[in-house]
Amino acid sequence: MRRLTLLLLVLMWPAGGLAAGPSATLTLKGPGATRFGHRIEFDGRLTPVVPGARISLFRGDSFVTAKAARSDGTFRIAVRAERPGPFHAAWSGVSSPPVTVQIHPLLDVHLVGTPVVGKSLAVSVRLQPADAGAIRVRVVRSGHSAVERRLRGAGSVRLGTEALGRVRILVDVVAGPGYAPLSRTLAVTLRPPLLSYGSASAAVAELLRALGALHYAIPRVQATFDGDVLESVYAFEKVQGLPRTGVVDAALWARLDRPRMPSPRFPQPADHLEVDKAHQVLYVVRGGQVALISPVSTAGIAGYHTPVGRFSIYRKVPGYDPSPLGVLYKPMYFVGGYAIHGNPSVPPYPASHGCVRVPNFVIERLYGSEPYGETVFVY
Repeated sequence: MRRLTLLLLVLMWPAGGLAAGPSATLTLKGPGATRFGHRIEFDGRLTPVVPGARISLFRGDSFVTAKAARSDGTFRIAVRAERPGPFHAAWSGVSSPPVTVQIHPLLDVHLVGTPVVGKSLAVSVRLQPADAGAIRVRVVRSGHSAVERRLRGAGSVRLGTEALGRVRILVDVVAGPGYAPLSRTLAVTLRPPLLSYGSASAAVAELLRALGALHYAIPRVQATFDGDVLESVYAFEKVQGLPRTGVVDAALWARLDRPRMPSPRFPQPADHLEVDKAHQVLYVVRGGQVALISPVSTAGIAGYHTPVGRFSIYRKVPGYDPSPLGVLYKPMYFVGGYAIHGNPSVPPYPASHGCVRVPNFVIERLYGSEPYGETVFVY
């Protein structure tokens, strides 16, 4: 009889420890909102206290995890935020009121391809979690919607690249229950596939503005691809390690969007000039930063060289200065008979007798901005 009584007691003992009395209650609190994938914590309390009670957390009818209550009946359960819920805690037939956590989904939107007329270009979209809502993609040209597509989870939408112009891509998520809505906007300008010496196009002005924004010396903004524009393109190709063709193709347009940003080799003085013979460019440094980039041509004739070292401008001639090796335009001498001077011909390779040639439109600027005593590094 004693064995039967003991067996009945074991069978009646609840999984969490003591049996829940009629007045047992569970509370559960969680964060109001969080981002998808973040770690969140739920806090709660079991009343009355049941030592060692294991509190289970459920998302709907699905078990998530369990945690033992503390000695005062409180508990804390940490999980990754992947679904909004509703969540509830349970122990021995007692459940807490449901708790919903608003989830801010993750939306990745990026362009795939090259924003050049005639090239393949698409917008790629991915939503996490995939069932957080419906994705609407709108492609807008000249203020009018050109394409509208709806996606689920992930996908891509091709962008027409038949004509020049600015394109806006609007991506909205119509959120499902428990998820927060969100949106992204991308803007891209479709550029021409090819510009070269002699081209006449509004894209030439766009090219010059892009180069100027990256601190390359440019002539006045214009629509004609002339010799001065060619020099600016050469400077960009030199710094970026591109072939020195002077042709603005799809590769160069793409590099304008993701350029290599050069840094001065010398930190002091804060204002100085640097002539980089390897890249055949001149850097105007202001406040320790590259403020202007000009193409140069240094010594390239057999028997001649451009000296290397630290020098300073000691003489300036305001106009044309005849020399045994030719006429120099607005030369700024930095050592002996070596000068930085203007020249109508600055090829993308070493070709001088030793001086540092820069385009005439550049020397017009440098002559006025570089004072006597200005430090010149040549390397």
